[in-house]
Amino acid sequence: MATSRREYEVALKQAEAELASHDARGAALRAAVEALKELVAAAPATRAPARKPVRRRKPVKRKVVRRKAKAPAKSAGAGHPEVPTNHYRGMGPTKAYDKFVNEFGDKYTVPQIRDALIMGGVKSSSPTSLSTGIHSVRRRRGITAKAAKKAEAKGSQGKAAS
Repeated sequence: MATSRREYEVALKQAEAELASHDARGAALRAAVEALKELVAAAPATRAPARKPVRRRKPVKRKVVRRKAKAPAKSAGAGHPEVPTNHYRGMGPTKAYDKFVNEFGDKYTVPQIRDALIMGGVKSSSPTSLSTGIHSVRRRRGITAKAAKKAEAKGSQGKAAS
């Protein structure tokens, strides 16, 4: 029983301290409100600047120009080779791109390759992310090919000098 009374006494002291703190904050807030009221009463009233009148113009009559209907645009990926449904299933963009290029060459655009890979079963979070992956693979393959060409040219120069 003594421990519960002690706990109550501690809780009472904490509550009293919080109340005293609350009263002090309330008094400070009341003083701030009174000071602001005095400042508002003493400040001269200001008027918003007058707005310039809007000049009204006569409506302009415009000719109606009718345009010919355009032919529907082709999909950016149209023209890709036909690929069996699960031909690239379970492959990532890099492996599927390499297999596609080995089979069909690199004469196709990225949207055409993207559509062919999607048709072949490559999974991607979106067609845009697959296009980004294909662009990255092409860039890496280009850098590798350029380095190989440079090494080959350097190697042939060394043989010619001997």
